[in-house]
Parts: sequence; structure tokens; C-alpha cells
Amino acid sequence: MYTIRLEDENKCDNLCVWISTTKSGLRQVAQTPRVHREIIHHFYIEVDMQKRAFTLIELLVVIAIIAILAAILFPVFAQAKLAAKKTASLSNIKQATLGILMYNNDVDDEFDAGCGYCWFYPLDGGWSWDTQPYMKNLPVLRDPTDTLSTQNWPTWAFPPNNPTVSISYVSNGYVWQDSNNGYATHVGGVMGLDQSKQIARCTNGNVQGWMASGRTNSSQVTQPSSTIMLSVRAGSFDIWGMGDQITGVTWWDNKYGGAGLIPNGTGSTSAYTAENAAGNSYTVNLNTRLGAVYTPYANQSPFAFCDGHVKSMVPMATNPNPSQTYITGPSYSLGDNGHDPLNMWDAYR
Repeated sequence: MYTIRLEDENKCDNLCVWISTTKSGLRQVAQTPRVHREIIHHFYIEVDMQKRAFTLIELLVVIAIIAILAAILFPVFAQAKLAAKKTASLSNIKQATLGILMYNNDVDDEFDAGCGYCWFYPLDGGWSWDTQPYMKNLPVLRDPTDTLSTQNWPTWAFPPNNPTVSISYVSNGYVWQDSNNGYATHVGGVMGLDQSKQIARCTNGNVQGWMASGRTNSSQVTQPSSTIMLSVRAGSFDIWGMGDQITGVTWWDNKYGGAGLIPNGTGSTSAYTAENAAGNSYTVNLNTRLGAVYTPYANQSPFAFCDGHVKSMVPMATNPNPSQTYITGPSYSLGDNGHDPLNMWDAYR
């Protein structure tokens, strides 16, 4: 900004005009007779005022530059924020995994069940209930991007009736049927439905379990570094039924706690829908190949493995080429005794 100073007429006969472009000093640029004082004064004041104002074009240019910078930077900020949430989710699922492994060490290396015959975790167990003393921190069971929907909660599950809480991480409760032995049903994952024993606590009289086996020991997991322990399913919960596990089948997609399909690299690409607790259909994923796995991070999701490590993956990579699309239940023709060698959900492959 230019500064104009007119010398006091009492100090000199001529009008001294000074101009400064810095704060430190003035430079004399003209010495003019007093007769022209008013003209010069008017001229320099107008020049000074013109330099203080923005034109409309200048203002529009500035606004346009700001808009362009915002358009460039806001997506970058959003990506950075999502990357931070992804890192937090990987940290959370890692801590949950370590808690489960510590629990296993105290029970002869046997994985807990997803739920027992009664389906009610406080009564006959469930990993998300039984391992709480080893975690002691609810947020480690939640993905930062999960909205924690309660649409799959039965009406009786809400507090204060029961101490139900929302979780995001669910166990690999993959159901495997032995195609060589009449399709006998087993838990082929690591923490799934255990209905293999006779039980009377939640029924009228003794009921023989209908599953051939319902528990997995760590020693039975043939490839622990590539066998899934935990994945992410939005809107899960820790009290009942399929609320804390993915089974690989749709048998319990009808109001029983959560969608069950595992990812499928060659399956249908149509939307995957299930039924919530109110009996209303909802969309689990827009692509059935994702199964019930939640993918907020550029089509990737955090996974925890039985050896304790975690990583983010495209869900279809966990089951890239199954022998049959899992829509009504698994049936195999590949591998040893029907085990798909590429299926990371199958602990016995």
C-alpha cells in the first residue's frame, strides 16, 4: 500500500510530495509549487483510495480459487479421516483377537462357541460374552464407521430387560456339512453354533443335539495364519442367536440375529437381503459376493486370523472360487472330504 504525505506549507514554499512503499522511510518524488497543492492532493488521495478497494472481478477470482482448493482438499481430508478410522478398526480387532487367544490359553486351547443350544449367551455361553474379562473395553469390539443399528435386536433384548450391547466384530461360525457322510453338520469355522450335545436347560425335557460337532480346538486349525477368526458385520450384538457370528448359510437370516453369508468370489452380484427382527426385509450388501461382511474402506474390511495377525482385505479374496454358490447352504465337491482348500473360513481344509 502506498502512503502519500504532503509537506506542511509552513515549512517550505513549495509543496513536497513524499511516497513510501515500506514502513521504514519516505522517498521524495516531487516538489511542486504551492499553487498546485490542491490538485496534487486530490490526485494522490484518489490513487490511494483506488488501491484500497477490490473490484468485482478480483473478488470473483478469489472466490473461484477458494472453491477450487476446497474441491481438491476436502476429498483428501475425507480420505485421510477414513484411513485413520481403518487404522483404529485394525487396532480394535487386534485387541479383541488377543483377548480371545488369552481366553483359549485358559481353556486348553479350545475356541469358545458363537452360541449354545439355548442361543442365549448369558445362559450357555458365547464368545462375545465369555471373553469380556479378557478385553474389559467395549470399544475394542466396534468398528469406528459402524452406525450400530439395532434393527436386528429382538424387542426383549433391549435394556433394561437385558444388558445387550452393539458390536461390529463377529466370529467365523462357518457351518460345514460333510458330503461324504450324509452331510452331517459341523462347525467348520472356529467359533460357531454349538448344538452337538444333549441339553435340557432351555427346553422341556432333554433334547439331543442335531450337530455332529460344535467346537474347534486350536490344534485342529490346519492353517491358522490363513484361517479367519473375526470379521466385521455392521449392527451385530452380543446376547442371542447369530448376533455375534457369521455362519456361511442363510438358514437363520429370518429374524435370528444377523445375516449369515460368507463372501463368495463367484456368486451372484445381485443385492443380498435378509429379514430384521421386525420381519422387514433390509439390504445387507448391494453385492451378494460380499456376503454379510461390512466393507467401509474402499471395498475392503478388517479380518483377524487364528495366529493373531490382522489385515484389511477384499472380502471375496477370503473365498475366491467356491465349488458352489452359498445361498441355501454349502455343498462341496472339491478338496479332501468336501473341504475347499481356498476357503479361509474353513478351519479344517
